Amino acid sequence: MVLDAYGVLHTGLHPIPGAANAIADARRRGLALRILTNDVTHEPAGVAAGLRRRGLDIRPDEVVSGRDLLPEALAEVGDGEGWGVIAIHPDELVVRYPRLTAVEGLATAPPETWDDLRGVVLVDCFHWSTADLEGYRALMARRPRPLIIPNPDVTCPYEGALTLEPGALGLEAARDHGVAIRFLGKPFPGIYARVKAQFPGVSAERLLMVGDSPHTDILGARGAGLRCLLVETGLLHGEDLDRRFAESGLWPDFVAPSIGVTETVAV
Repeated sequence: MVLDAYGVLHTGLHPIPGAANAIADARRRGLALRILTNDVTHEPAGVAAGLRRRGLDIRPDEVVSGRDLLPEALAEVGDGEGWGVIAIHPDELVVRYPRLTAVEGLATAPPETWDDLRGVVLVDCFHWSTADLEGYRALMARRPRPLIIPNPDVTCPYEGALTLEPGALGLEAARDHGVAIRFLGKPFPGIYARVKAQFPGVSAERLLMVGDSPHTDILGARGAGLRCLLVETGLLHGEDLDRRFAESGLWPDFVAPSIGVTETVAV
């Protein structure tokens, strides 16, 4: 079983009711679990630690994210030589990838500060102010350059609101400046190939993706040959599901009110 995190197990600081019991039940049944997440602020071990703080029994080796694909992506651009990284915690990335340069002070540094950068790894923007967003846009407008984005989400449910995510900023830069983008997470195929490789001998259609977003979880699962269950606790909470599925042209195999509900409805 492959589970999204945001919108499926939690929507911010608190776990979704029933999520911990659902994980425990899957373990009692002997089901292997993977958390496939676009949460890339921390390495997978850090994501697992955050889930455990929410009372969710997830091990570090059960988390897969776009951070797992970053070494290969950087290897293709000289291990990041001449590239910048924008992140909440840039220092830990620079320690691991010492050829990267931390891009800090977006709100105050003039955009020409970063003229020498060949490209940018955009990890997260959850911490940005309006001034940071304007600084990023000025940086890209002054000198458009390629992006590596481990989190392709355009938005994410968090504590009752929808956030601006790196995927939206990447698509904006591609539209406005024609920059090349390499996306590493859901719904792009590389991350699903990584998950499927962890289940040798198991056909893709025997894997169930549980998510909350048609455009990441369902699209990615469909493209990789996985079956998919959409829960109503995240992105589409309170929405007319049939309408949203029809608008996107993306339909799951099953729908459930939440991860904690044992009965599902085939779509």
